[in-house]
Amino acid sequence: MRFTAEEYFRAGMERLQQARLLHNSGENYALAMYYSGLAVECILRAFRWTKDQSFEGRHDLEDLFKSSEFLRIHEDRARKKGAAEEEIGRSTIELRAALNEVAARWHNNLRFASEASLRAFLSRTGRLQGIKGNPLKKKSSDLVNAAQAIVGQGVALWTSKKR
Repeated sequence: MRFTAEEYFRAGMERLQQARLLHNSGENYALAMYYSGLAVECILRAFRWTKDQSFEGRHDLEDLFKSSEFLRIHEDRARKKGAAEEEIGRSTIELRAALNEVAARWHNNLRFASEASLRAFLSRTGRLQGIKGNPLKKKSSDLVNAAQAIVGQGVALWTSKKR
């Protein structure tokens, strides 16, 4: 199967929608977390693919974020729209924070994790301390929301590029 930038873009939007559905089902937090990161990976691949169509098989979100020039495109678009530098800086920090959240919590091998093994892993690594209620629900929500910030901005940038 051959992928285009447009296909990666569409898949990114679909994976995020699916991540929300999985999270909201209340039973599929591990898969919701996986789909959230996959949505971000797809969006970043879409932007990267417009410049370089060679396949880079690693799932390194930090590397994709840089090679896609996502922040530069975001900042250029904001400047063209007349945004103040302070506003651009703030939105850039928010996007970077969202990427850091996703990159810190998402691993491509989440697709193999059961809910129990994910909970045990998060507990062993100290990532469940201080969470009241269902910790997987909280972690899943955090990851879905961070992915939404990146994918949402990606959609805005992609559609403005098309005009």
